[in-house]
Amino acid sequence: MATLSHQSRQFANRRRSPLAWQTWRWRVEAQVRRFRQSLRRHADGIVWRASALGLLPNLILCPHRFPPASLTIGRAYSSRFWRPKAAGEWIDIAVALLGWPAGVAVCASWYTIRNGAVVAERFGCSRLQQLGDQLRLAVTSGLLPPWYYIFELYRPGEMERARCYLTRGQTKRGAYRILAEARGSSSPLSDKEAFALFCAERDIAALPVLLSAHDGELRGEFTSAHALPLTDLFVKPVRARGGRGAERWDYAGRGLYRHCSGRYLSAAQFLDRLRAMSRVQPLLVQERARNHPAMSDLTNGALNTIRMISCLDEQDRPEIMAAVQRMAVGANETVDNVHAGGMGVPIDLASGRLLQGTDMGIDAHMGWIDFHPTTGGRITGCALPTWKETCALVRTAHFAFSDWVVIGWDVAVTADGPRLVEGNSGPDIDLIQRPMRRPFGNARFGELLAHHLNRPEVRRHWANENAPA
Repeated sequence: MATLSHQSRQFANRRRSPLAWQTWRWRVEAQVRRFRQSLRRHADGIVWRASALGLLPNLILCPHRFPPASLTIGRAYSSRFWRPKAAGEWIDIAVALLGWPAGVAVCASWYTIRNGAVVAERFGCSRLQQLGDQLRLAVTSGLLPPWYYIFELYRPGEMERARCYLTRGQTKRGAYRILAEARGSSSPLSDKEAFALFCAERDIAALPVLLSAHDGELRGEFTSAHALPLTDLFVKPVRARGGRGAERWDYAGRGLYRHCSGRYLSAAQFLDRLRAMSRVQPLLVQERARNHPAMSDLTNGALNTIRMISCLDEQDRPEIMAAVQRMAVGANETVDNVHAGGMGVPIDLASGRLLQGTDMGIDAHMGWIDFHPTTGGRITGCALPTWKETCALVRTAHFAFSDWVVIGWDVAVTADGPRLVEGNSGPDIDLIQRPMRRPFGNARFGELLAHHLNRPEVRRHWANENAPA
C-alpha cells in the first residue's frame, strides 16, 4: 500500500511536468519502434529474396524433383520475384544477390557451431555433415541454414523431403499475393480495428475494440479519462503483425495502469501517451482477454491463442488445414508469438488434444517437450475446451471473409467461449510446418493452393502481369 501511495505521488508530480516534454518523449519512443519495424521488413525481404536464388534455377532445371503442388507454387513465386512493386524491393534484391554466397556460408557455419554438438549427439549427424547439408539445401531448394534446424532436416531421411516444404517467400510474397490480386480480396484482415467492426456487424464472436487513436485523435466510447474502464488493457498497432508493438497495461488500483516494465500511468497519462504515439502509427485498445480456466496451467500470464489455418476447397468452402496452440514462456507475459520466443503445440484436429510442444527450432536444444517450461503444466494429451465451437467459429468467419483463399486465424479460448483475436491474410507457414512435423507442399494445403493458382481467372491475371509492357 505504501509503495502504491509513493507511486501515486510520483505520477502526480509527473503530471505537473510540462505535457509537451512527455509528448515529445512518447513520439520519439513510437518513432524508434516504427524504425525497428521498417528494418525488420527489409531484413525479411532480403532473406526471402536470398532463398529464391537457390530455388528458382532448380524449378527450371530440375522440375521433376518437386511435388506437383510445390512446383506450381514455386513457379507462381518466380513470376513475382523479378517484378517488385517498389524501389525498396529492388534494393532487397540487390542486397540478396550481393550477399548470398558469403551470407549462406557464414550463416551455415554459425548455426553449425550453435547446434552441431547437440544434433551430433542425439542423431549421429556429424558437424561436417550438417554443414554440407545446409550448403546443399541453399543451392538446391532455397532453404537457408536456419530452416535446416527449424524443420529438423538432420533427422534420418528428412533431407529427401526438403523440397516439399513451403517458405514464406513462396506463400506470403508469391501465391497469397497473386490470389488476392486476382480475386480482388478486400475484406478487412490487415486492419485490426476494421476487422473487429466487420465481425461485430455479422455477429461473429471477436474481441471488441474499446477505443482507437489515429494521428492524435481518440475514437470510440471510452475516450475520456473518467470513462476508461478500470480493468487490464491491451494496446496494439492497428496494422502491425507478429505481436510487434503490443503492450499490456494491468490495472493497479487508484486509477493507475501498470506496464510489465514497472511503469505506471494514470488514465489521463495513458490516453495522452496513446495520442502521442498514434501520430506515428494508429493504435487500438482492448480489454485484456484471459484464457479459459481449464488452460490456466499452460500460460505464464499472457493470452495463449490458437493459430488456425483455413483454406477454401475446390468448391470454395472453408477447410481447416492445421491448428497450433501458441504459448508464451519465460518473462514474456505480453504476446505468445513463436517469433517472440513462445512455443507452438500442434493440435489434433479430430479430438482437439495437444501433442508435444516445441519452440522455433533455431536452437536445437529444447527439441520436443511434454510440459510447459515455465508453469510445469502438462501439455501432451491436454484436451482444449470448446474445441468443436472453435472450429465452427473459424469456418463461419471464413465464409464472411470468403474473398480470401487462405486465412490465418488467431483464436482465444476464454471462459465465455472461443473469440477471434484477428485474422491474417498472409499467415506464416514455416512455423506451422515445424510443430506439425510435416511439409505442406505435398499435403492438402499445397494441393488446394495449387488448385486456386491454376484456376483460369488466376492464370489470366498471372499471364497479364508478366506480359511485356
